[in-house]
Amino acid sequence: MERDFKVYIYPDGDANTFYQTPRKLTGKYASEGYFFQNIRESRFRTENPEVAHLFFIPISCHKMRGKGTSYENMTVIVANYVDSLIMKYPYWNRTLGADHFFVTCHDVGVRATEGVPLLVKNSIRVVCSPSYDVGFIPHKDVALPQVLQPFPLPAGGNDIENR
Repeated sequence: MERDFKVYIYPDGDANTFYQTPRKLTGKYASEGYFFQNIRESRFRTENPEVAHLFFIPISCHKMRGKGTSYENMTVIVANYVDSLIMKYPYWNRTLGADHFFVTCHDVGVRATEGVPLLVKNSIRVVCSPSYDVGFIPHKDVALPQVLQPFPLPAGGNDIENR
């Protein structure tokens, strides 16, 4: 399976939703940045959606929030984007989105996507959050470990005996 597994990343999306890996992968949203960077460089990525097992929806609620977009507008942007994927490509309709996934960190993405029930109900949500009690659906959602960069040193510094 590992040899054959493929992920297709949708190429569409406007500049407000399509994610571009930031230069600095720091702060509480670093996990999201690392995920986007790694999936783009992954050997699992395919340019051919016909051979894909999963479809990555490259939206970044964190990026939209950073541009000052309200939660209500983020919900509209995400809903319009998902609707455009459904209309333009046949892949969503094959499984009603069950083989699609997106990444979101913290409450920003949870709040922005909760108004898109089709996305939340059907798609796999990869969540990095300090709390998984807000809309996390255990049988389909995935927890992404939260990475804080730079990694803090333990109280004893880098000396193993003092950890």
